[in-house]
Amino acid sequence: MSGHHCHRCGSSLHPGAMKCSGCMAGVVYGATANELRRAAKIGAGAVLAVWCYVVAYSLPAMLVGLAAVVVAGSILRMTASRARAHLVRTFAVPDRP
Repeated sequence: MSGHHCHRCGSSLHPGAMKCSGCMAGVVYGATANELRRAAKIGAGAVLAVWCYVVAYSLPAMLVGLAAVVVAGSILRMTASRARAHLVRTFAVPDRP
C-alpha cells in the first residue's frame, strides 16, 4: 500500500488510483488545474501592477512588462506545481445524469 488514505471515507488508496474504492471520490496527485491557474494569475497580476506603478507608459516599457507578466505567471505556476507535487487528495465527483 502507498500509505495514502481517502480524506472522505478513510479507505486506503492504491498507487496510481484515479478513484477511491470506498466512496468513488476522484483522486488528485499534486496541484489541481485550478490551483495552477490561480497561481499563474496571481503572479502575472502582481508583476503587472508593480510594472505599471514603477515604469512610465511607453510602448517599449509595455512590451517588456508584457514579457515580464508572462514569465512571472509561468514561474508562479511552476512553483505551485512543485509545492504540491507530493500531495494526494480526494474530491467529490459530481453525479452525472
